Amino acid sequence: MKKSATKIIASLFCVVLLFSCLTFQVSAQTVRDVEYFDDGSYVVTELTVNTDNPFARTGKSGSKTSTYYGSNNKAYFAVTLTGQFNYTYGSSAKATGASTSVTVYDSSASYVTKSATYSGATATGTGTVKVNATSRTLTVKITCDKYGNLS
Repeated sequence: MKKSATKIIASLFCVVLLFSCLTFQVSAQTVRDVEYFDDGSYVVTELTVNTDNPFARTGKSGSKTSTYYGSNNKAYFAVTLTGQFNYTYGSSAKATGASTSVTVYDSSASYVTKSATYSGATATGTGTVKVNATSRTLTVKITCDKYGNLS
């Protein structure tokens, strides 16, 4: 009886060890860009590429957020686009889905509208917010190349 219990424990240990070797870390890669305007306002854009399966060679998703800041460095609103893409490595890429969300951070700003579209290998999201009685529109695009790189 003692030998069979030892064998069961050893077998379970081997199974756990095998599964721990097969797992991989879920992470994301982020790229940041800043665009400045003449009136002192600026937009910070961050692209986050989901790398939940680094071995996948057919599909990818990512999100890009553009945040509008006034000349006072206060964040007023953000537009986030999430895009899904399929690609054949080295051959072609195609957008398969897009969604947009708008987040308002300041009481002097109010939501107006949003939209999301996709065509070819590009997903596009647009959000409009009224800031201090002036409409501000941010357009966010994500494009996938034939190697699965998002930009």
